[in-house]
Amino acid sequence: MKAIIIDDQSHIRENLKLVLREFTPEVEVVAEADGVRSGLECLKENPADLVFLDIEMADGTGFDLLNLIKKRTFRVIFVTGHEGYAIRAFRVAAIDYLLKPVDPDDLVEAVAKAKNQKPIEDFQVEEAMLAQKEEKVRQLVLSDAENVYRVQVEEIIRCQSEDNYTRFFLSDGRKLLISKTLKEFAELLEKSGFFRCHQSHLINLAYFDHLDKRDGGTIFLKDGSTVPLATRKKDQLLQALREA
Repeated sequence: MKAIIIDDQSHIRENLKLVLREFTPEVEVVAEADGVRSGLECLKENPADLVFLDIEMADGTGFDLLNLIKKRTFRVIFVTGHEGYAIRAFRVAAIDYLLKPVDPDDLVEAVAKAKNQKPIEDFQVEEAMLAQKEEKVRQLVLSDAENVYRVQVEEIIRCQSEDNYTRFFLSDGRKLLISKTLKEFAELLEKSGFFRCHQSHLINLAYFDHLDKRDGGTIFLKDGSTVPLATRKKDQLLQALREA
């Protein structure tokens, strides 16, 4: 895989190249840049499969750079020293979000995800989806090994954790397996009418039907499916239903 590193700190770029060379020999760094403007020129001149992109740079952010690209033909892995941009990164369909200094195991996992996912060719970032002040998420861009989906939040009935993946159950019967954790989606959707009722389950309260309080608690959804309710979550669920 041909890769480009865009970061305004030269020592970070050098360190990332060393780690890539040692742990992911299948990745060849073909170019590097130190900001938004230089990164844009670099991407125009060097076709790449993968871009390791910093977020906060001297002349703008990694999101600014993505907004300048009309057709994205590469996968994006954010590499940053700031934790607060994770939700925003998922909204622009990043493969992964790595914190500096990069952990080699996390890097290997991120590269493996990139190899199994097609690039998003015609997806343009929408400003409404990027607005940090926006509380409710209306749609998600979800990617599995072969496809990229744009899913409206109201289509999502529930989500279920499967190790480091999340299974989405949609109202039209589709089941999508996405290579991100349930925790990440729970944080993203918590203000959009979703409730994490159990360590492994996230539900859309719009599909809540009733709660059977026996045996610890079982939630019945309008599509006929059932999910467990963690005992400590009972009062939180009742409060969420009142506020929904």
